Amino acid sequence: MTKIIILTDYRDTFYSTARTQHGLCTMDVARVVRSFDDAGLRPQVMQYADLDLSTDLHGIPVLYTSSEDRGLQYKSWIEDLVLAMEAAGARTIPSFRFLRAHHNKVMMEALRTQLFPKEAARLHTYSFGTYEELEAADLVGPWPKVIKPASGAGSTGVASAVNRGELLRAARGLSWSGSLDEAAREHGRRLLLRRRRHHPRCLHRQKFVVQDLIPGMAGDFKVLRMGSRYYTLYRRNRPGDFRASGSGDFNFHDTAGVDQEALLDYAEYVSDRLATPLASLDIGFDGTDFHLFEFQCLHFGTVTAEKSTHYYARSHGTWQRVPEDCDIEAVFCQAIVDYLRA
Repeated sequence: MTKIIILTDYRDTFYSTARTQHGLCTMDVARVVRSFDDAGLRPQVMQYADLDLSTDLHGIPVLYTSSEDRGLQYKSWIEDLVLAMEAAGARTIPSFRFLRAHHNKVMMEALRTQLFPKEAARLHTYSFGTYEELEAADLVGPWPKVIKPASGAGSTGVASAVNRGELLRAARGLSWSGSLDEAAREHGRRLLLRRRRHHPRCLHRQKFVVQDLIPGMAGDFKVLRMGSRYYTLYRRNRPGDFRASGSGDFNFHDTAGVDQEALLDYAEYVSDRLATPLASLDIGFDGTDFHLFEFQCLHFGTVTAEKSTHYYARSHGTWQRVPEDCDIEAVFCQAIVDYLRA
């Protein structure tokens, strides 16, 4: 019987769902345990703080939750532990690099460049660690551009810029990392040492991403892959805005004139390349080509699955629409079991 470790956070939450349990958006861990028991696995649930890294973890599957806490301090600690488990030979699901990319668009874009180089090249994506690096950069590609903070959900902090001046103004505010005390000390040093060789300390060190804005799209698609199941919805842009994420304007049946099978083919290609049992994909279509805007492989929203009345699965080379009232814990566990037994 295969042992599998399930790591929850300090509030005993695990992943997230569209419903709440005891006031928390979490999967029902007891139901997850029962599903794994029924599949012949031996689940062991513990909080991160109870993890003993001195034990033999080699080859043991580990499912773990992430965090979107303000400042990502708790997530940073989770990353330390997951990386240590992976180094000890544990089979972390997904691998550490996808945890690092969760709530971190800079890492996500780095993975995109490696896994989908043509996609990255089409978007002319850049990442910067300081405002000054952007100021010195010679950007290529058409305008307008989109600027995104590394962390944030629902398009928080995302802005468009029609020229370099607008982009620099947006970046200056978005990348601010200093405090009033730090700013005062730095400006004082610059005044005192202006006649000497002084290398100013940057006060704008919040990392961010800049890429081309794909014009002419009224919305995008959210596709969740959970094992062999694909769930889709169409998100319309916010009124008078280019952003669909965070709009809340969902349609589970409208494909905005886009061929459903072509969308599923593209989602399958992307998720196969990611090689994880779970994936959340934000996909756009410009009338000719599909574009992968963002992806996550853990701790993503599950509205697309839970509010859907059906899913799609490939059978004998063709896509089949299967009616379903989604039991998110059962679907999650089945995806993991199939992944472990593949």
